[in-house]
Amino acid sequence: MKATPFPRSNRGAGKTGLWILLVIVLLAGAGLWYAVNGAMERRAESAAKAAEAAEVLNARRLELFGERALEPGVEFRTSGLGVRIIEPGEGPNPVLSSTIRITYTGSLKDGRVFDEALEPAEFQLGRLVPGMATGIQLIKPGGKIELFIPPSLGYGNRVTAGIPAGSGLIFDVTLVEIK
Repeated sequence: MKATPFPRSNRGAGKTGLWILLVIVLLAGAGLWYAVNGAMERRAESAAKAAEAAEVLNARRLELFGERALEPGVEFRTSGLGVRIIEPGEGPNPVLSSTIRITYTGSLKDGRVFDEALEPAEFQLGRLVPGMATGIQLIKPGGKIELFIPPSLGYGNRVTAGIPAGSGLIFDVTLVEIK
């Protein structure tokens, strides 16, 4: 048998393996604890930022449209258009190239009516302000909708027919027919 410069001994090999296993388990546990707590902290931060963003949006909606915009049933889209479908109607939905007949009342947040058609008025849908054109496509003939149109989808930052620049527009619309 050859002599080795470092004789092997099995004494303590089991203990060393247990210590290594213990260290690995502790490190894994610490990593898991950090991952879970870090994820919880990130979720809490994300939720706080989302709540803050919602408060800012609601404040802006109040500024543009008043309390009506925060009533139940009003849904805001990513474009900023607010919609409350009162009656969906029946039949096909209009498209931008459709000629439609509608009755409507357009008002500002203070309730001042700036335009209305109590008898059906005829329009090509695509020629209306973008918010109105988009919203009307959501209902069918006989349908009624309430639209909350931000300036970016309405008249923007220009004064139009006595409507102050940057105003939110509120329209109550009934789609009478699609021609």
